[in-house]
Amino acid sequence: RWLGQQAEALGVEIFPGFAAAEILYNEDGSVKGVATGNMGINREGEPTGAFQLGMELHAKYTFFAEGARGHLGKQLISKYKLDAGRDPQT
Repeated sequence: RWLGQQAEALGVEIFPGFAAAEILYNEDGSVKGVATGNMGINREGEPTGAFQLGMELHAKYTFFAEGARGHLGKQLISKYKLDAGRDPQT
Protein backbone atom coordinates (compact mmCIF):
# COMPACT_ATOMS: atom_id res chain seq x y z
CA ARG A 1 0.00 0.00 0.00
CA TRP A 2 2.81 2.40 0.91
CA LEU A 3 4.65 1.78 -2.36
CA GLY A 4 1.44 2.31 -4.31
CA GLN A 5 0.95 5.67 -2.64
CA GLN A 6 4.51 6.68 -3.50
CA ALA A 7 4.02 5.66 -7.14
CA GLU A 8 0.73 7.53 -7.41
CA ALA A 9 2.38 10.65 -5.98
CA LEU A 10 4.79 10.45 -8.94
CA GLY A 11 1.90 10.24 -11.44
CA VAL A 12 1.70 6.46 -11.88
CA GLU A 13 -1.83 5.15 -12.39
CA ILE A 14 -2.57 1.96 -10.44
CA PHE A 15 -5.70 -0.12 -10.98
CA PRO A 16 -6.06 -2.46 -7.98
CA GLY A 17 -8.66 -5.18 -8.32
CA PHE A 18 -8.46 -5.30 -12.13
CA ALA A 19 -6.51 -8.25 -13.47
CA ALA A 20 -5.01 -7.96 -16.94
CA ALA A 21 -6.65 -10.52 -19.22
CA GLU A 22 -4.70 -9.95 -22.43
CA ILE A 23 -1.74 -8.07 -23.86
CA LEU A 24 -2.37 -5.39 -26.47
CA TYR A 25 0.21 -4.84 -29.21
CA ASN A 26 1.05 -1.96 -31.55
CA GLU A 27 1.31 -2.63 -35.29
CA ASP A 28 5.11 -2.86 -34.97
CA GLY A 29 4.78 -5.69 -32.42
CA SER A 30 5.64 -3.64 -29.35
CA VAL A 31 3.44 -3.79 -26.25
CA LYS A 32 0.70 -1.15 -26.33
CA GLY A 33 -0.85 -2.00 -22.95
CA VAL A 34 -3.26 -4.51 -21.49
CA ALA A 35 -6.97 -5.21 -21.45
CA THR A 36 -8.83 -6.13 -18.30
CA GLY A 37 -11.34 -8.94 -18.24
CA ASN A 38 -15.08 -8.39 -18.28
CA MET A 39 -16.72 -8.28 -14.86
CA GLY A 40 -20.19 -9.45 -13.86
CA ILE A 41 -20.12 -12.82 -15.64
CA ASN A 42 -21.96 -15.81 -14.17
CA ARG A 43 -20.72 -19.41 -14.04
CA GLU A 44 -22.10 -20.14 -17.49
CA GLY A 45 -20.19 -17.19 -18.96
CA GLU A 46 -23.31 -15.07 -19.44
CA PRO A 47 -23.47 -11.38 -18.45
CA THR A 48 -25.36 -10.58 -15.26
CA GLY A 49 -27.07 -7.34 -14.23
CA ALA A 50 -23.72 -6.15 -12.84
CA PHE A 51 -21.89 -6.70 -16.17
CA GLN A 52 -19.03 -4.32 -16.97
CA LEU A 53 -17.03 -4.52 -20.18
CA GLY A 54 -13.26 -4.79 -19.69
CA MET A 55 -11.07 -1.75 -20.31
CA GLU A 56 -8.14 -1.24 -22.66
CA LEU A 57 -5.28 0.43 -20.81
CA HIS A 58 -2.71 1.94 -23.17
CA ALA A 59 0.58 3.11 -21.71
CA LYS A 60 4.00 4.40 -22.65
CA TYR A 61 5.41 1.77 -20.27
CA THR A 62 3.70 -1.46 -19.23
CA PHE A 63 5.21 -3.42 -16.33
CA PHE A 64 4.39 -7.10 -15.93
CA ALA A 65 4.82 -8.19 -12.32
CA GLU A 66 3.07 -11.54 -12.30
CA GLY A 67 6.23 -13.62 -12.39
CA ALA A 68 7.71 -15.83 -15.08
CA ARG A 69 4.95 -18.41 -14.79
CA GLY A 70 2.00 -16.03 -15.09
CA HIS A 71 -0.32 -16.38 -18.08
CA LEU A 72 0.73 -13.05 -19.62
CA GLY A 73 4.40 -13.70 -18.87
CA LYS A 74 4.20 -16.99 -20.76
CA GLN A 75 2.69 -15.18 -23.76
CA LEU A 76 5.50 -12.59 -23.73
CA ILE A 77 8.17 -15.30 -23.43
CA SER A 78 6.67 -17.16 -26.38
CA LYS A 79 6.11 -14.10 -28.62
CA TYR A 80 9.54 -12.58 -28.12
CA LYS A 81 11.38 -15.92 -27.67
CA LEU A 82 12.79 -14.74 -24.35
CA ASP A 83 13.69 -18.32 -23.40
CA ALA A 84 15.75 -19.09 -26.53
CA GLY A 85 19.07 -20.64 -25.56
CA ARG A 86 18.28 -20.53 -21.86
CA ASP A 87 17.75 -23.16 -19.18
CA PRO A 88 14.00 -23.05 -18.42
CA GLN A 89 14.64 -23.63 -14.70
CA THR A 90 16.65 -20.45 -14.14
